Amino acid sequence: MPRATIQTARPALRRLPTQSSRAVQAILQRLLPLLFKSQRLQLRNGNAAEGLAHEFHALQTGQRSLLVTFRHPSPRDPLVMADLFWNRVPHAARQLGRSLQRPIELRFLYDRGIPLWAGPVIGWLLQRSGGIAIHRGRLDRPALSQARQVLAMGRHALVIAPEGATNNLSGEMAPLEPGAAQLAFWAVEDMAKAKDARALHLVPIGIRYSWRRPNWSALDTRLRALERHLGVDDIENQAVVDRRERLLGIGAVLIDALERLERLKPTAGQPLIDRIETYRLHGLQKAENHFGLKASGTLQERCRRIEQAAWDRIYRENLAQLPPLERSLADWEAREANLQLNRMRLVEHFTCVSGHYVSDQPDFDRFAEMVLIVEEAIGWIEDNPWKGEPSLGPQRVELSMGTSIAVDQRLRDYQHNRRKAVQQLTDDLEAEMERLMRPKLTSS
Repeated sequence: MPRATIQTARPALRRLPTQSSRAVQAILQRLLPLLFKSQRLQLRNGNAAEGLAHEFHALQTGQRSLLVTFRHPSPRDPLVMADLFWNRVPHAARQLGRSLQRPIELRFLYDRGIPLWAGPVIGWLLQRSGGIAIHRGRLDRPALSQARQVLAMGRHALVIAPEGATNNLSGEMAPLEPGAAQLAFWAVEDMAKAKDARALHLVPIGIRYSWRRPNWSALDTRLRALERHLGVDDIENQAVVDRRERLLGIGAVLIDALERLERLKPTAGQPLIDRIETYRLHGLQKAENHFGLKASGTLQERCRRIEQAAWDRIYRENLAQLPPLERSLADWEAREANLQLNRMRLVEHFTCVSGHYVSDQPDFDRFAEMVLIVEEAIGWIEDNPWKGEPSLGPQRVELSMGTSIAVDQRLRDYQHNRRKAVQQLTDDLEAEMERLMRPKLTSS
């Protein structure tokens, strides 16, 4: 995500309506395979296309409503999922003798902030692909109501990434937000009140990226480029050093600089991962104090609240009616809000960094993902995208479908204890999605 520079307050964000267009979707349907070919991204269906073919056949024949949840390790996930739904599922349905009655049209939740940094063209495409824009840091009742209605009506599947944001790691999942489970229960309750006997299935989809041919030489070259850029001491005279130790060395130099920026003083011998955690919490607390927010929830939830608080001060209602002094103060407040927003964005780059990700499984994919995270963070800090060379090589993405969860069968539990039922469904979904991260799929 590019770093935004805000100098003045701006008019309030308008709601982006869903304006689904089959013509636009048909064009994207044909362009996606060409895009993946140009990116040298190989797609493997696993069991996802066949499993979803059965689910969509049941949806289109009036047997059930569908809530599809997917892992979100990469910004490319929405394109991969679109290709799965629009190209691979219909093909699998024909092969299984269960041809679908109509083209698959989806409704999916996406962050209202995406068009702000990705541009109006992306926003236009999201609207016409079935997107429902939602403000993630507050209770967005209109968006939630629309999503709930989609599920209860059952004509279109609703698609959600319950992690809320990308974490750039195929082998580790961020904590799931409870919104998907809550929406499912709301819809089941609405269906029961309407005497609608259809089932509601929550379908988990796993997404795993990997490099098709490990290129350790290219990885070492990019590690060396990072070391040179950060001025890691005496790198030319080092003997062959363990790659994990080199990553730790790069991380130590980077966190040194960030600690100096925030005037943090680590204790002697404090482990790197503890220093990163201290930095993360300090950055969030500083932004929360500025906006008067309570520090509660996961790192991701805290980031979303800070983001929304900043937007509330940058994008203002009735801006044109403010007298000159008030308008100048609004601009001042917008600049300060943008500073805190950038502080939060910097913390976000380190929300997925842990002390065990590489050591637990020191394979090429995990080393490469961590190198890319560091490169992206440095490029963001310097406001100059990092040009990682040489290429680490072509990638593949493997898709898998987990066991569907029949949410309608849990309605009594929900009516008895709503909070407990939502948490249990979230936990069960998280366990199933974590299971999907483990196996390596074969080509299909």
